[in-house]
Amino acid sequence: MDFLFRRTPSDRLDFETHLKYATLIAELSDNLKIISTITPKLSSADVVKLKDKIQLVKLTKASIDQEYQIVSFDKDYSSASVLWLPIKTYYLLYHLLCITDCLITGKLSSLTAGHHDCIDIFTKMLGGSDLQFNKPLLNSVFDEKILAFTSQSGEHLRRGASDDIVYQLIMKKVANGKIDNYKIVNGLSGKRHKDKIRIDGFKKKISVSIFDFFHLMRLRMNYRNLNFVDNIPSSDTKEYFEKYYTSADNFYKSFSKYINELIKLCP
Repeated sequence: MDFLFRRTPSDRLDFETHLKYATLIAELSDNLKIISTITPKLSSADVVKLKDKIQLVKLTKASIDQEYQIVSFDKDYSSASVLWLPIKTYYLLYHLLCITDCLITGKLSSLTAGHHDCIDIFTKMLGGSDLQFNKPLLNSVFDEKILAFTSQSGEHLRRGASDDIVYQLIMKKVANGKIDNYKIVNGLSGKRHKDKIRIDGFKKKISVSIFDFFHLMRLRMNYRNLNFVDNIPSSDTKEYFEKYYTSADNFYKSFSKYINELIKLCP
């Protein structure tokens, strides 16, 4: 007999899907390490210019840790905090990526990189194996073929679902979210012929990775799709918060360690 991931009403599979995805990312990023042979180009004299950005990282992480402490003490607080945790997590990662890119390229302009540009840079680094994680699945970069990926209905919520299937479903959702955001930003309805041409062109060039996952979750929580936690018991939203927090902490630790290693190598 097949069992669902958790015992919940069938009409709340939206929350169960979010929880399943958050749980997998937390598990995949456990003891996460960055593997790279890149030599930093930022001069040791310019490292001091990272100070403000590093401070932003510390403040953002402190804020997330404080939320975690409150949720651990009061599970009811999680009902609201799960909505802004993905936003704070994204900005934590964004600041870390900006610092990393600045160290690697030596360009101080990296510290104020646009969000899409920043994500795309690190997705390309993963795809080109310039930067890799010690967890192979997190190194995956997907093109437009991910849009055609299919699985059996509800398969991702079954106990026996493979990490690979669930991860591809996550990336398919991320890819579709990236396309939707492109249409919104550019005012494309998809009904006009010229709109379809632009959208199809974007799809053909699309590339998504784990970095896009965190960016998409920030966009979703900022602007839309907030009802997945409506009327969910606080014990469940607490679990979701804890899984997402674990992912944030894992990526924070891995990039912080890598940044410190790069700083030591600065010429």
